[in-house]
Formats: sequence, structure tokens, C-alpha cells
Amino acid sequence: MPLATHPTPTPPPPSFSKLGPRISLYTPQPYTTGELIILCTWLGAARKHINKYIAAYRTIAPNAKILLIQSDVTSVTSSYPAQHKAIMPAVEVVRSILSDCTYTASTNVPSSSTANTTKTHPTPKILIHTFSNGGPISATALLLALHTQTSAPLPITGIIMDSGPAAGYYWKSYNAMVLSLPPGPVRSAGYVFVHGILIILRASVALGRYEHPEVLVRRTLLDEKFICGLREGEGKKGRVCYLYSKADRMTDWEDVVAHKEMAREKGWDVGEVVFEGTPHCGHFVGNEGVYVGEMGRMWEGRTFEL
Repeated sequence: MPLATHPTPTPPPPSFSKLGPRISLYTPQPYTTGELIILCTWLGAARKHINKYIAAYRTIAPNAKILLIQSDVTSVTSSYPAQHKAIMPAVEVVRSILSDCTYTASTNVPSSSTANTTKTHPTPKILIHTFSNGGPISATALLLALHTQTSAPLPITGIIMDSGPAAGYYWKSYNAMVLSLPPGPVRSAGYVFVHGILIILRASVALGRYEHPEVLVRRTLLDEKFICGLREGEGKKGRVCYLYSKADRMTDWEDVVAHKEMAREKGWDVGEVVFEGTPHCGHFVGNEGVYVGEMGRMWEGRTFEL
């Protein structure tokens, strides 16, 4: 009689250190100096859904730190100074990674024959992965706050943009915010709250107090003042991959394509995967091989355009 077989148990999610209300960090053992994945999730994303991407990255980059930046309604509707303050724990993580990667440094080694030696440090290997518009807003806040401290662009191996960035239309933003709230009384009360927040936000934009959030996001994520690639010698400013579907009811696919064309015009190495019939931020399920393959391509630094 054959022995009964049992499925291999799924390993538990890794332990993250909480750095702030929506910011946490996973450090593997062992950890490879300079390796960091920045995962900026969509509005109200449940941890059970986020864990799929974390598990994939632990396979693709087992020795990389994972910086998780989650978003909710307050994180994307607060003032820019408030966003700057809230993102600072993430800024400190990135600065720590960069400080460990000084490329080359000369040191004096005391000995009977005094000599100079050169110590080589690793090049930073940083990947940003954003979802919807909540993720790009978090990534933008990080880049802007980081630049105020370093006055230099963040060197990256690439950006993955899932279901975004959107151009920002009132009802699209409204629906995304409402659906990010937990069902029940909170969501019922949220209908009025979200309308109020959006009206105030747009009034501030109209009065010139703030740049429109989506305009700021779409510009900053391709701005060499704030972010750059590590392949300038090949004439590329960075690498970006867009993952989207024309069936997405939250982000218009035309917005994604328009941003993709902006990236091409700026000289970025651009890739895209158009999924068939998948919902907003739902491209992973049923397409895991393709999706994880693109994650691996971006992490490994393989080009799209030959």
C-alpha cells in the first residue's frame, strides 16, 4: 500500500521590524551588503496579499533586505510636509544602505612598509516595486525626502509599476479610497469623509498651495534629479517595467501607456507586460510564472531593449 503524501507546508512569512505606522523592514540572515527591495503597496492592501510578493522576492533575492511601505487613505491625502515626516523611517533605511556602498575608498595600512590599499565596496542594488497609485505616492515621498538629505538621485537597478501610475481623475481616486476602507460602518462613514478630503485637496491645488499629487508622482518617478539608473555608460537613465491590464477598472490603461512613453522619451530602458482580463493589482494570481519572471529580470538587471 503506497504511503500517503502530504503537501509541502508553506513557510511562514518572515518577521519584519516595525519602523513606523506603515513602514517595516525585513533583514535576512545572511544579508548581502547593499541589496534592498522597496515594496510600496496599494491603498489598504491586506497583508495576506502582500505576502505573495514578499515570498517571491525571498526566492529571487534571498539575501536582500525588504523595505515594506504600506499606504492608506491618510497617507495619500495628508499634506506634503506630513508625508515627508511620516516617510523618514524609510529614508533612514535607504541612507544606511547607501552608506555601506561607498564604491571605493583608500585606507592607510600601518606596517613596516607603509602602503596604500584600495578597499572596494559593493555597488548598491536597489529595486522599487509600486502598486496602483498609493505605491507611487509612497515612493515619491521617499525620493523627495531622501533628496533633501543627500542632494543626490537614488541609484536603482529598476522600478516595477503594477497597475499605475494613474493620471488622477476625481471618481477614480474616490473609488480607490473608499474600497481601501474596511467594509461595514467605517466604509459607510467613509463615503462622505473621502469626498471631503478630495474637495479640500483639489481646492489646495487650485489655490496653488500644492502641485497636483498625480502630476508630482508621474514627474518625480522619472526625474533624474531624484532617481537614476546604474547604466549611464550605456546611454540609459534607468529601467522600468509596467505591468497592467486593459480590464483594470481603477487605473485607466491609457494612463500607464502614457507614462511608459514618457519614460522612453527620457531614455529609460522600458519593458511592459499586458495581462489579459486581470483586475486592478490582481495580475499575479494565475500568471505567477510571468509575473515572477519580470521581477527576476528587473532584479538581475537584464535589459528590455537590445
